[in-house]
Amino acid sequence: MPLTARVTQDSDRCIVALDGELDICSAPCLLAAVDEALAGERRNLLVEATGLTFCDSHGLEALLQAQREVTDAGGTMELAHLHDRVRRLLELTGLTRAFTITPKRSKDP
Repeated sequence: MPLTARVTQDSDRCIVALDGELDICSAPCLLAAVDEALAGERRNLLVEATGLTFCDSHGLEALLQAQREVTDAGGTMELAHLHDRVRRLLELTGLTRAFTITPKRSKDP
C-alpha cells in the first residue's frame, strides 16, 4: 500500500498524518510532507502514525532524516499512535531513544 502523508495545522504545531507503508519507495513522500510542514511558521511537528502499517529500515532512515530537518529548523518532532509492530521495530533497533514517542492511550488498538 503506497504511503500518503497529509499535513494539517493545529494551534501550536503541524501534524503529518501517515497512512500506508513507509519504505524505500515512499520515504520521499514523508520527507516532502515534512518540508511542506516546515515551510509554514510552525516548527513543532507531530507525526500521526495511526495509519502507518509498515516501516522498514529505509523508513526508519526517513524518520531520522525528518527529525534532523525539524531539529535543524529549531523545532521538535514527536511520533504518535504507533502500531505495535512499528513500535517493536523501533525497540529492536534502539531507536526508541532517538524519538519522542507519545504513549498509547489505553483505548488505542
